[in-house]
Amino acid sequence: MSRARNGTEARSGDDSCRSKDRLRSLSGPTVAAVVVIDLAGLAAIAYGWLASRAPQQHHWILFALFVGAALTHMALTRPSEERRRDARLVRGKVEFVDQTSLWFASAALVLPTTLALGLVVIVRTRRYFVARKPLGLWTSSTATVVLAVVGVGIARDLVDARTWLSHTITFDTAAGGRAVIVMTVAVAVYFLSEAVPIGIYRGIRWRKWRLADMIGTWEDNKLLLHTLALGMAAALVAVALPLGLLVILAIAVRDTRNIGRIAALETEGEQHRTDALTDPLTGLPNRRGFTALASAAVEIDHANGRPTAMLMLDLDYFKRWNTLLGHPGGDKVLTALAAVLRRETRVGDLLARMGGEEMAVVLPGTNWTTAIDVAERIRAAVQNLDTEIIKPAGGALIRLGHNGIPRCTISIGIAASPEQGATLTELETYSDQALEAAKTNGRNQVVALAMLTSLAETTNAPAPAPAQRQNTDEDAVGKAFAEELLALNGQSHVR
Repeated sequence: MSRARNGTEARSGDDSCRSKDRLRSLSGPTVAAVVVIDLAGLAAIAYGWLASRAPQQHHWILFALFVGAALTHMALTRPSEERRRDARLVRGKVEFVDQTSLWFASAALVLPTTLALGLVVIVRTRRYFVARKPLGLWTSSTATVVLAVVGVGIARDLVDARTWLSHTITFDTAAGGRAVIVMTVAVAVYFLSEAVPIGIYRGIRWRKWRLADMIGTWEDNKLLLHTLALGMAAALVAVALPLGLLVILAIAVRDTRNIGRIAALETEGEQHRTDALTDPLTGLPNRRGFTALASAAVEIDHANGRPTAMLMLDLDYFKRWNTLLGHPGGDKVLTALAAVLRRETRVGDLLARMGGEEMAVVLPGTNWTTAIDVAERIRAAVQNLDTEIIKPAGGALIRLGHNGIPRCTISIGIAASPEQGATLTELETYSDQALEAAKTNGRNQVVALAMLTSLAETTNAPAPAPAQRQNTDEDAVGKAFAEELLALNGQSHVR
């Protein structure tokens, strides 16, 4: 059985995430852990083969029923399991609890260990050709199943082998009590036989040794226990009425399909929530997704006596770029700007697309002088963009800043707490005023409101009133810029 792990390395549902699970991509200690698990599985096979009782005729009949039920279960639930696998990939997890475990757990209880291991080999081989998991890790995950099956067989032999192997279960108080004990021990042994080696593997691979990181999420473990409980029901049915396994098969198919549908619905719901808080073009949070987190960051900094800086950014003359290059070209510029913001900020800084070409950045624990340095790096990086654009109607490739194409520039306004306030609303208001000043003063520059305030105090003059954005069509610099772009497109006048 494959128990879900915290797949922080997984980012999408393609094979790229699987390639990271190939042995050659793993560290030396991780490969060593995989090899140890494989060797433990081989040792368990050898022990199970030597210690197992010889199969009787009714065991072979039951073995055939188990094989048929397990393979039928896999065939009928394959689309559902693939949806569930895809859902886990979307949520950043590669592997999942394989519900064929119910057949392994029940077979381990009612069949000689050699036949239970035969079932594991048949079903896991079939699973390999369906899931196409990297061979090195497929063998190790199969080894954990082997450990679990052999462990259940040992526990059964120690507690009550005669009842389960001879199928002579009686329905009285004493027999019922022993059955409950055997099934409880079987579930515990199966769970621990997989959880311990996989937990050690996880700890070595991701260097996380908290119990929650090692044994997986409560959601996954709850599904595992549910699957094992169904396996114990299958074991009881197999002992009392072997053909009743067909009823268990029907229940298992329905159960697996329902789980697949629930997983798909949960993923779809999460995606809708993400879409509601994220700008689909740039992948940055939108205003709704940004405001709550940014407000909390400002409040936490204020409560702890730390500064917070906010940057408001606006691409210069973006509407003209959008008109002359087409909306796809404008979208590409915005995407490039989002990449610059991610590259030039720290983990923990909060980014957003506020609307149109306007972006915002909140820098927790940052004063306005440091924010100027960050903003200057962003401004320079935007000016150095050489994004390639092909207009929707075709034609020559356009590359920003090359072959006569003007460079893309950005204006940035900065406000900071505690100088300009202690709330996100105040910082947004004042950083927008600083942005207006930057655009009025010629664009392609960084203006911090604290700079304007300091200048006013030094000259004993009143602080400048909030700048008003001028009409772009009347801006002489804007006209010259537009004239240059229009000339490049075979035109010679400004509308």
